[in-house]
Amino acid sequence: MFTILIPLFYFGQKYCFTYEYSFKPDSLNLEKTETELMGLFIDGNESTYVSLTKLRRDSAIAQKMKGNGTSSNMSVSLSTFPKEKVPGIIQKNWPSNKVVSYQFVGVDGFKITQNIIHDWHITAETDEIEGKKCQLATIQYKGRMYNAWFTNEIPISEGPYKFSGLPGLIVKIEDTKKQHIWELKGIEKFRKIKFNFSKYIPVTEVQYKKSVENYIKDPMSKMRELKQRFDVIGLTVTSPDGNSYSGADYEKIRTKQIQANFKKNNNSIELD
Repeated sequence: MFTILIPLFYFGQKYCFTYEYSFKPDSLNLEKTETELMGLFIDGNESTYVSLTKLRRDSAIAQKMKGNGTSSNMSVSLSTFPKEKVPGIIQKNWPSNKVVSYQFVGVDGFKITQNIIHDWHITAETDEIEGKKCQLATIQYKGRMYNAWFTNEIPISEGPYKFSGLPGLIVKIEDTKKQHIWELKGIEKFRKIKFNFSKYIPVTEVQYKKSVENYIKDPMSKMRELKQRFDVIGLTVTSPDGNSYSGADYEKIRTKQIQANFKKNNNSIELD
């Protein structure tokens, strides 16, 4: 149910469109489905797409730091403010077709800029979704076929993730295998959101993919580089469960954990 009904849009105002994103992270275990609420923040000709869980967590950490005056000895309950299931931030600029993705690979942040023009096929088929008259459009994108329902009752050429370019807002979009599904759940006005993108390094899409491949092969290489830089010889690490490990043993444990996590999250939105 939409948070507010908007018969007319004032383009000078800022809106957040909340989508429920349902996805199957593991192509070898399609019984498992994850969900995350994603925010699509519209501000003029630009949009920002980000996990609402990430926003809440980042806000809680910022409040903690503000209250303590320092980031040392700071703790935020993971049960109250869990880490987001969908990492990264995507910003779009409609006039230029520019899509900028901000992603972390380990401790390294990357900025990937793409120019994307979607080749939609708009059909004559219509349906009513969430009280809005919608029309069906289809597209093939990055190895998947998608069905998208958009409404010109909300005259914004936008949608979740990297999707845009239709003559109205995307209310629902899913790939034909129903492994990635976005459904509009709410609309509300917002004032502002702030992000610090200074720590992200500009790279090409090819360079980013190579960085991911290298990280999967050796996720602890950065840790070894830091040890060498600061001439750390002996190191004992205490894990969250309270057990202590030598630096070498911890490196092996974390490598296995990270690589296992990638294996369980192999069903990316983009297949090529």
